Amino acid sequence: MDHVETDVLVWAVLLVLTLLLLRMNRQVRSLRARVPELGLPAGSRAPGLDRLAPAPSGPTLLLFLSSGCGGCPAVLEKALDLAATGDVVPMRAVFAGDPLPMGAGNVIPVHTGEQALLNEYRVPGTPFAVLVEAGRVRRAEPVRSLDLLQELASPSPN
Repeated sequence: MDHVETDVLVWAVLLVLTLLLLRMNRQVRSLRARVPELGLPAGSRAPGLDRLAPAPSGPTLLLFLSSGCGGCPAVLEKALDLAATGDVVPMRAVFAGDPLPMGAGNVIPVHTGEQALLNEYRVPGTPFAVLVEAGRVRRAEPVRSLDLLQELASPSPN
């Protein structure tokens, strides 16, 4: 094989690789377009606040939890500890079914039987937190760590 044939072969391989990369890029974009957003997007109207009597008047952290969730007891325990300090935004524990038996109702209002509310907020799984303010969603995300819960519950600086 002479020098010219080698060059042609290299260019042909590069062309095939480029075409494969373009095709893979298109497939990745198509898959990303199908993945739903977790929770409601920031800025959207926060539904069902009137069902959380008394309705939140300022920034409020909604904690969507379930009794069958492995991480929910730790999240609720941390939320109770944070609420006891008083230096956090008000919180609400929202359950699709029965609540966790932790006596949270004395510190954080507990709302049970709210599967419809979980659906309205597009909660993909629990534990999930939604920070609402002025009737709008400010942040919505899974509670993947107790540090994140503390960050979400901290009042924003004025």
